[in-house]
Amino acid sequence: MPRKPRLHVPGGLYHVILRGNDRQAIYFSRADRRRWMKLLGEGIDRYRCRVHAYCWMTNHVHMAVQVSDVPLHRLMHWLAMTYSRQTNQRLGRTGHLFERRYRSKLVDADSYLLELVRYIHLNPVTANMVADPRRYPWSSHRAYLGAYCPAWLTLDWVLSCFGASLGDARRAYAVFMADDSQAPEALIVGNENDGRVIGDDNFLDRVDGSSPPSGRRRTLSQLIREYCERYEVTEAQLASPARTRRYCDIRAHIAAAAQCERIATLHEVALRFHRSITQFLAA
Repeated sequence: MPRKPRLHVPGGLYHVILRGNDRQAIYFSRADRRRWMKLLGEGIDRYRCRVHAYCWMTNHVHMAVQVSDVPLHRLMHWLAMTYSRQTNQRLGRTGHLFERRYRSKLVDADSYLLELVRYIHLNPVTANMVADPRRYPWSSHRAYLGAYCPAWLTLDWVLSCFGASLGDARRAYAVFMADDSQAPEALIVGNENDGRVIGDDNFLDRVDGSSPPSGRRRTLSQLIREYCERYEVTEAQLASPARTRRYCDIRAHIAAAAQCERIATLHEVALRFHRSITQFLAA
């Protein structure tokens, strides 16, 4: 059976995994990881996406990536190709550094955003590399607790789920991370009817259009009002010229939901907030 095409939903959140070829190491020094992070920052600017969580293991990476209108594969192909070429040149070697195809799953952020972040940050603990994720320097966990944060890492969306103030949100996040509950099975294996998706069948239907949505479809105004109430903002604030990161994130969530539910196109949502498509998801 031919492989299904990748799903591209502008504003969508993806769990991305990229492994070394034959599961071999992809980092050979601290400098390699720093170079990888520098390249990722360049890729985020180039392909207008956001990274909400990451973990660089020895032979693979995990990321929570939110795309714009540019498909995820453009970032991943450029990042893997550029890093691989530089690494091979430095080591005087040839051949494939990574598996030919990265893995990604489109995530129902309303249901699995926080679980995904915790899963990514606990990878070193699960692999018995450290007992506490705070002791692993190559993930975004410590940034969420207030330590060094790369300029390209987006924290606002996740932290806003834990509290209104930064201090309260970080404390609640720490409590959440200390919970030893098992990750939901759906987060690991994906939807049983379509492994490209982490979410239930209703989410899958909204994404692929395989069946019409049940009940009466919400309007764009209703969707915007719902998100404004959830994040305690006004539509006027979201439509203002301000390029506040938090407002950009909320607009991106609205765009993703609008497209998944076939309420409105990205162009229509951008017009509603007085932005062009190319600027709409830009910070």
